[in-house]
Amino acid sequence: MSTLVTGEAVELSIQPAALAARALSCLIDYIVYAIVNIGLIIAMFWFLLQILDVNELLLTSVMTIMSISVFVLLPMIIEVLTHGRSIGKLILGLRVVRDDGGAVRARHSFIRSILWPFEILSTGGGLAALSGLISPQAKRLGDYMAGTVAVSERTAPPQPVRTHVSPHLHNWLAETDIATLPAGLHRRVVQFLSMSENLGRESRWDRAKELATELNPYVAPAPPEGTMPEQFLSAVIHRQRSAEFSKQQRRSEQSQAFRAGVNNLPHGLSLQSR
Repeated sequence: MSTLVTGEAVELSIQPAALAARALSCLIDYIVYAIVNIGLIIAMFWFLLQILDVNELLLTSVMTIMSISVFVLLPMIIEVLTHGRSIGKLILGLRVVRDDGGAVRARHSFIRSILWPFEILSTGGGLAALSGLISPQAKRLGDYMAGTVAVSERTAPPQPVRTHVSPHLHNWLAETDIATLPAGLHRRVVQFLSMSENLGRESRWDRAKELATELNPYVAPAPPEGTMPEQFLSAVIHRQRSAEFSKQQRRSEQSQAFRAGVNNLPHGLSLQSR
């Protein structure tokens, strides 16, 4: 485990992504992007053949534009829409976050993506690997320039945190459906709730709004109008913990009932069943 320090000097516990995991994630991304790039070039080349004569200069220009779009713009768009993930990171349980623990934004992803061809493609991944070996958090140059770090979300569950349900959310919470949350999202919400009182007002609001936006697709219906993001987060975690506690209690009662039933069997039947 390592720590990140927010602007309010609050320490966040994180598990930096291992260099091997980052390398495998990068390889998966490269294979996917290469397949997409080849497919787009073939499709565009076929389209151009239908409308005009294709010369070498035009073909080179098309290939360059397609490669830039696939290896720079596409990774940036995917990372922004998935809050710091790519296909490879999704498979391996990794995520890119800001150095203060917040979700990456378009400018962070753009810096990382524009350096990706230089670090990975032009050097065969050697430059990124060298930087990752030197860095204690396995950062590549793009991470240093963008102020980001890749973390592993497949870690031990966070410590319990006290949750509170606002009075106006009781009826909504009793009727709402909450899907199973991804482990990484659940960890980040719990971690935020545990440290929110130590954050500045603006930072606390921004972080709560980011997490609430990411959490919203897993909850239906949406909370009542006027609900604050932090109230929404606390209510959802409270509901999940209550459901988990009820499930464990039912399992315990079923186990006790089964044992009582076995103990009440006739002695001969009990021995025979054994």
